[in-house]
Amino acid sequence: MKNLKFLSSIIVLSSLLIINGCKKKTEVDNETQSVVDNAMTEQLFMSIPPTVSEKGIKENGIKRTSSTCETWTILGAISGTNTPNVATDTIVNTSGFYQNGPVSFQIDYGTTGCLGSDGVYRKGKLIIKTAKRWKKYGNIITVDLIGFNINSLTLSGQLKITYSDSITLSTEVINGQCSNGTWQINYSGTKTVKQIAGYSTKLDGTDDIYSIGGGTIGKNREGRNFTTTITNNLIKKSNCKWLSSGVLELTPEGFKTRTVDFGNGNCDDDATFSVNGQTISFKLQ
Repeated sequence: MKNLKFLSSIIVLSSLLIINGCKKKTEVDNETQSVVDNAMTEQLFMSIPPTVSEKGIKENGIKRTSSTCETWTILGAISGTNTPNVATDTIVNTSGFYQNGPVSFQIDYGTTGCLGSDGVYRKGKLIIKTAKRWKKYGNIITVDLIGFNINSLTLSGQLKITYSDSITLSTEVINGQCSNGTWQINYSGTKTVKQIAGYSTKLDGTDDIYSIGGGTIGKNREGRNFTTTITNNLIKKSNCKWLSSGVLELTPEGFKTRTVDFGNGNCDDDATFSVNGQTISFKLQ
């Protein structure tokens, strides 16, 4: 009788182990923080190159533009041996154009901030440096974020922008960070950004649309590393605060790759990600 009871206990225990094993195999992988954090930082950092590019005018270098929001300041020549406003160096003509480089500029949104046409509220400064004329192909433009804030989130790091043709640029984010004061997200990577609409109206930035490809590495607010690869170019409209469409694959450390879908082209905050046959909706921030 004891042997029968012992055998029955083994059978029951084995059955429980098998059941639990099956449960583990079919358990839904619902780690969402990496997807949410990447989507947020993707939008924030990728909104900077169009903002900076809007100030550049290919034919005449950089133009001082008027705005009811930010202030645009020509800081002067970078080289210590040159002086601004000298014919042999970077000069300003009566139209407010800088004719050459190297030179540095500043976009200042102030300490109280202002609302852009894309619905984004910005504060702080962007310090821009270029060695040559603004859209000189192959020229590297650096953008340093100084006390820069978007919608109450603080961004830091540096961007390097290089134009390969009149409508295509490469953007590298170096040591990018996004924080609200209690958590921090790390974000770095290289993207190819191509303007696919609005290039015929250079003085109107509200109709610009950009296609974005490439990939990133990052660390979410919980300290988990992740990588991304864009498989269907992301679309960013200059008059919309969110990415409106596109697909990328994101792999959080220790979890399976997710497929993140940013929508069908509408300007809204709806997005989804799919993993293990499950599709989960989330909101862009």
